[in-house]
Amino acid sequence: MSRWGAPFSSVWKGSQTAGHTWLPAASALSVTFFPFCRLDQVVIHVGALSLKESQELAQHAAEIGADGIAVLAPFFLKPWNKDVLINFLKEVAAAAPALPFYYYHIPALTGIKIRAEELLDGIQDKIPTFQGLKFSDTDLLDFGQCVDQNRQRQFAFLFGVDEQLLSALVMGATGAVGSTYNYLGKKTNQMLEAFERKDFSVALNYQFCIQRFINFVLKLGFGVSQTKAIMTLVSGIPMGPPRLPLQKASREFTDNAEAKLKSLDFLSFTGLKDRNLEACS
Repeated sequence: MSRWGAPFSSVWKGSQTAGHTWLPAASALSVTFFPFCRLDQVVIHVGALSLKESQELAQHAAEIGADGIAVLAPFFLKPWNKDVLINFLKEVAAAAPALPFYYYHIPALTGIKIRAEELLDGIQDKIPTFQGLKFSDTDLLDFGQCVDQNRQRQFAFLFGVDEQLLSALVMGATGAVGSTYNYLGKKTNQMLEAFERKDFSVALNYQFCIQRFINFVLKLGFGVSQTKAIMTLVSGIPMGPPRLPLQKASREFTDNAEAKLKSLDFLSFTGLKDRNLEACS
């Protein structure tokens, strides 16, 4: 749970509230509303620019029964090498010693260029609860070496670049975390099913189809605001506006995105719910 891909736009009390909301909702969602759509685990992001705040969030996650914690490295005063970064992560993990610990690697946003392959080398000696990482980078060489050099460990390698997921699966990704799965989930599941049965040509066609949409919206300007607008469009559930300094997605964007979704057969309904869309565009 990363607070809409914008964890540092929230105050830490907001993160605690989100945790209180999602943990009971995970059980209710599985049992009451969508038994076919279970939330088996809730991993809470506890990264912060302040070590103390990150530790408090980690402690709180443990207290409310989270299944794990994930941490984005501090990116204002940046760790300048692997050892400094691991020392920071170690102190956060120690605040919740019973919880599995995951590192969130997204150098394009943090500006931290420490390779994930380098970070993983010997990391469990310093952080015994380390269980894996979310790899949100296009450097497939780095990702592949993470997998190759840690085959004897039961690490989770969660890939975070949705348009490259098939390539990551070939390299050994064990899962994926991404925003587009909220509205391109059916096509993604079809790709995963084709990959599992080794029908790689079909899997590739699904990945190309997903890429067509992502490539289209990237050219329009695509981020958290636009993601919220598309989720509202597809689900009919108003997701609300983004937090400043982000701006609401334009109506022009949502109209273009809707047309593209329909052309690719991603929408299961024909009518746009204007009332809900206005909440985020």
